Amino acid sequence: MLINIKGLNDSLVFVFGRGTFQEYYDFLQSKFTSNKRLFAGSQVVFKGEGLRLLSRDEISHLQKLCLDNGMILNNFTLHKSRQNPSNDTIIYRNIRSGQKVRSEGSIVVWGNVHESAEVSAARDIIVLGRLEGIAHAGCYGETQSIVFALNLNPGQIRIADKISRSPGTSITNDSAPEIAYLDEDNICIKEYDARDIYSGILNPK
Repeated sequence: MLINIKGLNDSLVFVFGRGTFQEYYDFLQSKFTSNKRLFAGSQVVFKGEGLRLLSRDEISHLQKLCLDNGMILNNFTLHKSRQNPSNDTIIYRNIRSGQKVRSEGSIVVWGNVHESAEVSAARDIIVLGRLEGIAHAGCYGETQSIVFALNLNPGQIRIADKISRSPGTSITNDSAPEIAYLDEDNICIKEYDARDIYSGILNPK
């Protein structure tokens, strides 16, 4: 099927198969027109391999079509942990100065977090780029949360209720990923080592 539409965790998940932008647009427009009551007010998640074939502008046009038909865009990936559902936010862009992003799960940023931008998450913050703004992991008090960045140079890091300010330069090595975590009452920053996942620093959540 061009787009498989299914319900999951109170959202409608649009799973894109292989196709073109125009085919996707026409398909969705036809669906929305034929059953407005089903889609209006629904939270929508885009997934599927077909999205890789689209430009950002084309995806934005499809998202706008959803908004124009009364839907709510939900950028959270949907999965369940062993105990509770988790809403993780994945962002494929830079977070610019002055912007604020908040997640009820973890945040993954495929880009940079610019100076004076703020990201806060109930769990972990992972930045696959440069982190210069304010990062608050474990914003509801989760002390095992971590902040990870390929280049960690934040204005401020918070984990749970603890606060640490950056000295203005990378703590270890500018070319090395770094991780911030809570050790008793102190926020510690160290060069990331894959072995951390088996230590007390990165406990499975």
